Amino acid sequence: MRETLARCDMETGRRALQLTCVYGKLTPELAEKAPSGLHIMDACMAQLQLARRKCGPGSLLPARMDAEHLAYASDSFDRVILFFLLHEMPPAARERTLSEMLRVIRPGGRILITEYGEQPERHWLYRCVPFRWLLGRLEPFLPGFWEEDLDMRLGDAAGRHGKRIEAVPRVPVFSGFYRVVEYIVREAHSAASGGRPVSS
Repeated sequence: MRETLARCDMETGRRALQLTCVYGKLTPELAEKAPSGLHIMDACMAQLQLARRKCGPGSLLPARMDAEHLAYASDSFDRVILFFLLHEMPPAARERTLSEMLRVIRPGGRILITEYGEQPERHWLYRCVPFRWLLGRLEPFLPGFWEEDLDMRLGDAAGRHGKRIEAVPRVPVFSGFYRVVEYIVREAHSAASGGRPVSS
């Protein structure tokens, strides 16, 4: 959470969206930093009500909807924050969520994703077979997420919306077991250029 907040300079964008509610202090701190309030969506009304109680009056703009089918207009946000959601989704749901995220963010905006790291084969927790088995039981879509190339998935999603992404230098957390990744969204140079990320 600290690394996410450190990377989230809300002054670089006026309209910010957090995809789904999360526990802890992340949402209140983001809402406090957002100059125009923080838009937040979740499929569960109870989660939205909990988030509203944690935030100051007028700082949170909640809406009940599905991350795979956002009701926001295209190119309507300057920043989108995604915190530990993708690993909880089956592959098709992840793909639709990434596509929607790239649809609603405007060129020049930034995406911030906090998630499990790339398959951490050298990490001691991953090498501990009982722990890896238990984690796979508790998070059944995590093993599949570990095998996915997030840059490629985001690039493909960007390309479908006439955009491309630039990867900002990464922040490994807990020796790479987790990651905080940021991308700048640009207009695609041409239809042939695709959306694949390049380092900025």
